Amino acid sequence: MTTILSTEQVKEREQFAYWRETLCDVFVQLDADNLSVRPDFAGRLEIGQLEQLQITDVLSDPQHVIRSRQQIARANEEYFLLSLQVSGHGYTSQDKREANLEPGDFVLYDTTRPYVLHFEQPFQQIVFRLPRQLLLNRHTHAEQLTSLRMPGQHPVTMMVSSFLRTVSSTYHHFDPATRLRVSDSIVDLLSTALYLAEGADRPRIENDSLALAHRTAAHSYIAAHLNDHQLSPAAIAAHLGISLRYLHRLFEAEGQSVAACIRHQRLQQSARMLADRRQLHRTVMDIALSWGFNDAAHFSRLFRQQYGMSPSEYRLQSLSDTQNL
Repeated sequence: MTTILSTEQVKEREQFAYWRETLCDVFVQLDADNLSVRPDFAGRLEIGQLEQLQITDVLSDPQHVIRSRQQIARANEEYFLLSLQVSGHGYTSQDKREANLEPGDFVLYDTTRPYVLHFEQPFQQIVFRLPRQLLLNRHTHAEQLTSLRMPGQHPVTMMVSSFLRTVSSTYHHFDPATRLRVSDSIVDLLSTALYLAEGADRPRIENDSLALAHRTAAHSYIAAHLNDHQLSPAAIAAHLGISLRYLHRLFEAEGQSVAACIRHQRLQQSARMLADRRQLHRTVMDIALSWGFNDAAHFSRLFRQQYGMSPSEYRLQSLSDTQNL
């Protein structure tokens, strides 16, 4: 289900004020200036949700947008925003890095620090908003890679750009299991693109497009087979047609082991279900089994290490928190 907000809903003299307020409600607190030469202002947002990701299709007249230190100080929003340029041209600036976007390019920016967006012509973007920590869990240096243009013509970023556009037009029809896996794949693909953006500062393996493609495929395979008790580094390597040693090298470049990646994602999905009221009819162990764990004591120990409490305590606290909202 999506929500559509448009300046067509208000009177001409009120259109840009409505647009500015709508941007703040949908994304984060911002200041915006109208750069259109017309007396009216045309803007349209189509907003939807894919698990923890908000997906917004933006069609708009020219504008200049600022996220200031004052706004950040008054807010508690902690997101990364990924903007995929569909038509027109865009400009972003953050941390003294500037990116000029053409159709097919995308860029990341961080709502916890000031940034500028500038559009001199009518444009269309697809904006993915994701919790900041969700990406930092996959790429610890993501905050250092904002406002870097991800060129749409590069083999890896072209794949990411194409995947994002496909998801934005089809996610409304996904079943719950597919929604979960696709949302995880988006974060994995973005993480892969960010490793590419680090360029010469990374080891050679990070600059190798084939290695990046293999890592992306490995993350996608893991996300799609988390509930398979036979999922293992050997199974992943066999599926990708690469050596086990090479697979471990790919993950070492991310600062984690293959097993740790699998374990973290299984725990993360288990925690999501424990916090979901719709899963109250299921036992803790039933949920653990559905995400690839087969030993209650081992699952409980790993869960406590990651979340600081037992699965049962986590479930009780999460459900209590949502009831009090």
